[in-house]
Order: sequence, then structure tokens, then C-alpha cells
Amino acid sequence: MHADPTTHDSRTTTDTAAAETAYFSLRGMHTRACESFLETLATDIDGVRDAAASYSAESVRVTYDPNRVDTDAIADGLSRWGYRASAPSPDATDEDRSALAFDRVRTAFAIIVVAPVYMLYLVFFYPVYLGFYPDAYLDANAIVVGLYGPVVLFTTITVFGVGFPIFRSAYISLRERRLTLDVLIALSALATYVYSVLSLAFFDKAYLSFDVAMTIVVVATIANYVRAADEQRTIADLAERLDGSQSRATRLADGDTETLPVDDCEAGDTLLVKPGEHVPLDGRVIDGRGAVDEALVTGEARPQRKIPGDSVVGGSIAIDGAFEIRVDDGATSLLDRLRALVWDLRATRTNAARLTSRIARRYVPLICALAVVTFAGWLLAGATLDTALLTGLSVLVVACPVALMLAGPLALGRGLATAADHGMAVLDRTLLERITDVDIVAFDKTGTLTTGELRVTGVTALDDREEFLARAATVESRSGHPIAAAIGEQATPTEDVGEFEHHRYGVSATVEGSRTAVGNPALFDELGWEIPETVRSRVAEIRAAGELPAVVGWDGAATGVVALADAPRENWMEAVERLTADGRRVVCITGDDPQVAARFEESAIDEVFADVAPEAKEEIVQELGEAGTVAMVGDGTNDAPALAAADVGVAMLAGSDFTATAADALLTSDDLDSFVNCLAIARGTRRRLVENLALALSVPVVGMMLAVAGVVTPVVASALLVVGTLLVVLNSRRSLAGDNS
Repeated sequence: MHADPTTHDSRTTTDTAAAETAYFSLRGMHTRACESFLETLATDIDGVRDAAASYSAESVRVTYDPNRVDTDAIADGLSRWGYRASAPSPDATDEDRSALAFDRVRTAFAIIVVAPVYMLYLVFFYPVYLGFYPDAYLDANAIVVGLYGPVVLFTTITVFGVGFPIFRSAYISLRERRLTLDVLIALSALATYVYSVLSLAFFDKAYLSFDVAMTIVVVATIANYVRAADEQRTIADLAERLDGSQSRATRLADGDTETLPVDDCEAGDTLLVKPGEHVPLDGRVIDGRGAVDEALVTGEARPQRKIPGDSVVGGSIAIDGAFEIRVDDGATSLLDRLRALVWDLRATRTNAARLTSRIARRYVPLICALAVVTFAGWLLAGATLDTALLTGLSVLVVACPVALMLAGPLALGRGLATAADHGMAVLDRTLLERITDVDIVAFDKTGTLTTGELRVTGVTALDDREEFLARAATVESRSGHPIAAAIGEQATPTEDVGEFEHHRYGVSATVEGSRTAVGNPALFDELGWEIPETVRSRVAEIRAAGELPAVVGWDGAATGVVALADAPRENWMEAVERLTADGRRVVCITGDDPQVAARFEESAIDEVFADVAPEAKEEIVQELGEAGTVAMVGDGTNDAPALAAADVGVAMLAGSDFTATAADALLTSDDLDSFVNCLAIARGTRRRLVENLALALSVPVVGMMLAVAGVVTPVVASALLVVGTLLVVLNSRRSLAGDNS
């Protein structure tokens, strides 16, 4: 369901030995033309098999043979041509912070270098531009004549030193036969610099434009830093939210169970993996069986069945069945999953980015042609060569597309940050573009419309109550369902358990030599087990009270039932009413009996699908999709396939570990209003993008008309360039609160 992050073909070499994948943070990419160039650099390194570069992510994903090359050597190879590649660090965002610090230094250096030149222009040159002194003043003033050398030196350092990444990207773009915005920026800066050098030698010194060349490069450098810093804050916030909530493992030792950070696990440890959880580390199954999803790690789309003796990889997800694994030596962990998630988020190309690229393909040649026509027109009209060059140059400068480069990223960044502040961590950058089209919202009940924190309200046991609860707690201890925690509070699980299995309506396992089942009465019908009339009567009473019955039995017969209650979330009804007020259809999908789900039919929910098996939820979402664009909101415990099948999948962060790969976004709070707010945030983000594009294009258009008429000089054009860029930045910084109201 996630948008495909690969927007181009990666370069691949073939090898059959084992390989590893690493993500290299890389600074210096200014256009998408750098992607194929960097992929070529990477695959030219001996031992590298595959490379995929992403301009959006500012990183390169490399698959390599660790026996032939290490990450430091790959980083060195990628750092040619002035790029700065960082080898993977223990923290998925360390490389971003390091690279951003380098950009900060570059930006500060640029400001320090240009400051004295601006002061000289302010004191000596601008008074001439404004007519306070005659043009001859510049040649007559010995101080000014003596300062020409330092001005040229500082300008050269700024344009070709600080601006090197811009010129490199422009060169690569032209080599790849692409007209990108960097091409126009580089052309404007270079043309202004060359014109100023020629003016110093042959033309009127009153219009030396070294300051303009510096302004173009410095504004572009600052803009790139602002964009990178904005994105890094968003990514760091997401990484912190995910890493802090999903990096723990359950270790079995001496009959005891303990939960600990994955980093504290060691080779040889025995770990318990429950349905819906990630496999914390690479290992081998020693007990239990079930299916795992390895799509995130290996790319295999279909679930893989695992039995004792099979290997499992860290980051894969247990779909059904609980099993124990023994950790391998040198096992990889969920850190790789976090890296992949961050890559997917950043590498996904948004519609805004595609729109900017389409604009660039037309904008760049149009501006170049307009500048040439302006120059030729003025020359044919009788203007001097100096004046004609100055007028054409003004067109190039005022059309410099720095603001256009920022319009999309800053608007999207503001939307992502606002969504995070309102309790939604966005995992797919295209979500804010797609979610506005949603017209059907499907909620899972347990853990979404309700708290998912079940509590036992009654126990009916036909035999020994203590054994009854102990067996139920033992079987459920291997399940990821909220029932497990509720029953677990009533009794201590026994150690003698194995052969755990997930069924359509419940779970079963062998406890102390007897096959024991816990679940919906339909589970016992499916297994062909007997349900005494006493138990059936009690089940009916529990359902009539709006509670959930969990039947427990062993050796072919039900021996009792546990009554459980699940409290609705405080504001679920308000959230549903807001959705229906916007004209959206809202449905509820639950595995509960129709009597238990009846209370939701009395609300603003349009339709309730009750008694739905986990695998059938996906089918319902697909059917709903035939009528419109569907958003599925669930906790991921047994609805991950439905989340993946929906056009937009939103999961509760407190739910299953599986949701991070099945969903487009995670609700980081218990407030369902976070989801509704995200719809408003998405609308606001779209409006902000339109506003930014309007500002980024309107200022240059007005400036170009004045430049063609000869009203705007390069100095004024550079001022308009700064104004247009500032307008986009300030507009992007405005709060989206007004749009969310």
C-alpha cells in the first residue's frame, strides 16, 4: 500500500554469496540527476552489488558483500566529486545530524565571506547605483580601486567554493540531459560573475554585480540548509517515536519471562515471538510454528511458514502462531527495520515533487529563451552591449527558482510536523496528498473504538476454577490479543506449553499434555468439541449484557467461559460524528457477536460488520474499496492485512508491532480526534502548497516583466529573489491551526 519509494532504476551487479544492506547518509545532492550518477559511483566499487540513491532521502541504499568491502570503503567511494557520505551509525539519525552540521558550517562560512563584500557595496557602489555619486566616482576613488581585488577574490570563493554543489548538480543534470532548477541557478550565478569580470575589464564599473552572484549562491545555500533542517527534524521525531516504542523483546530463561531492550539480548538467548510482533533478532525456531511476513526484510510478499529448525530474520513479523527462537551469532535487529522505514518515508516521491519537476522542465528553457530574446531585442533596439547584457542578466537573476525549490518540501514538512504534534506519525510522505480523497472510513472495534484493555467481569468454570484459569492464561500467553492480558491477571501461566496454533475464531495449544482451546464458541464448533448447555446459556447472557465471552476447554469439551468487557474510548463518538458531518461513510468491523457490537449501531456509524473473522476483514475492506477510497483505522492485532488492503491505513501505535509496516501512519495518542485532525491538516497542507507555488512563481513573473522593460537591474532582481524566497519560507512557517479548526 505504501507508495513505491523507488522512482528510478537502481544499478545492480550479480553475485550469489550472502549480502548485507546499509544506508548511507549523503550530503551534496541538489537534483534527481545525482541519483543515477551516485548509483554508478557505488556499483563501480568492488564488492557492491546493488545501489539505489534517493534525492528525497539524501541517502544511498547499498547491498554489498561484507567479505570484499566494508562500509567505510563504500563511504569513501561515494564521497568523490565533493559528496559527503557517512557510514551507518548505531543511531539511524546520527548521520543526518552530522551532515546537517556540515551544511550549517558551510552556510555560516558563506555568510561570513559575503558580509564584508556587502559592506563595501553598501558604502561605495550602491550610492552610485542610486545616483548620489557619478559613475566616474568608482574609477576616481583610490580606495575603491584597491578593493576590486578582494571583492573578486571573495566572490570567487563564494560562487565556486560554497556554490560547488550547485554547479556539480547542474553539470550532472546536463550530462543526464535533464533541465533542473539547479541548472538555472548555476547559470544565473555564473552569468552574473562573468558579466562582472567583463565589466571590470571593459564596461561601466557602476554596475559590477559581484554582490548579485554571491546573493544567488548564498540564498540557494541557505534555502537548501533550511529544507534539510526541516526534514531532519521531522525524521528525527518519527524515529524517536518508533524506536522508543518498538525495540523490546521477550526472553525466556529458567522458566521465567522477562521483557528487555533488544540491545540487551545476546547470542544463544531464547526469545518468545507472539502473533503480530516483530522477530527482534535473527535466529532459529526451536519450538512452535506459524507464518511470518518477511516483506520488509527480504521483499518476499507472501507469508512464509516456519517450523522448528527454520531460520527467521530480524525485522520479519509473526502473522499467526507463537514460537520460540534462539538468537544467532551476529544477528541483526529492528534497527535495520527502522532504517528501512526512514528510507521509505524519505525516498517516496510526492506529487508535489513531481509537479515541481514538471514545472522545471518547462520553466528553465523558457527563462533561458526569454533572457536571450531580451538581450537580442535590446541590442537590436540600439542599446549598448553593456546595457543589453545587463537587461538579459536581470531576467535570469529575477527568475532564479530558489523559492520554487522550497515550495513543496517546506509545505509538506509543515504538514508532517503538524500531524505529529496532533498525535499522528506519518510513515508515507504521500499520505497527506492521498488522505483528502478518503470517503469511507472503516474502524476496527477492539483497541480502536475501544481501549483494547479488556477486563474480566466474570468466570464460569464447570470444574476446578484455578486449573481453568491457569490453562486459559497459559494458552493466551502466546497470543497477541488483548484477551491475553486480561486473563493473565487472573492466573499465572504454566511452563508446560507447546504446539501453539491460531484458528479462525481463537487459539489453541498443548498444556500439560492436553490440547486446550480459548476463543469464540464458533471455535469449538469448528474443532468439533462439545459445548455443554450450561456454557451456551452463560455465553448468551454475557452477549446480552454487551460483553465478550471467551470459552475455554480441553480434551474435546468446553469447561467454562470467561466474561470480558472493553470500555469505549472517551471521544470515539465525537470523532465519528465529525467524519459523518464531513459527508464520509463510517463503518465498524469487529469479530464480536452482533449482540456485543449492537451498541455501535446506535451511534453515528453507518454500518457495523459483526462476527468477522480476522482474515475476512481484508475482504470487507476490498469490497468497500469498490465503492470509494477507503481508510482503515485499527490496532494491528489481527487487522494488519486489512490495513494493508486499504487505500490509507492508520494504526494505533500502542497496537501490534506489525502495524509499522502495514500502515501509512500511526496514531501516537489514544485520541481518535488525531485521525480526524489529520484530514484537516492534509487539506491545509494542500492549500499551503498552492500558496507557496503561487508566491514562488508570482514574484519572478512580475520581476521578469519589469526586467524585460529595463526597469529592474540585477541588484533589484537579487532583492526580489530574496523577497520571494522569504515569502515562501514565512508562509510555510505559518501555523496550520486555522486550517484545522
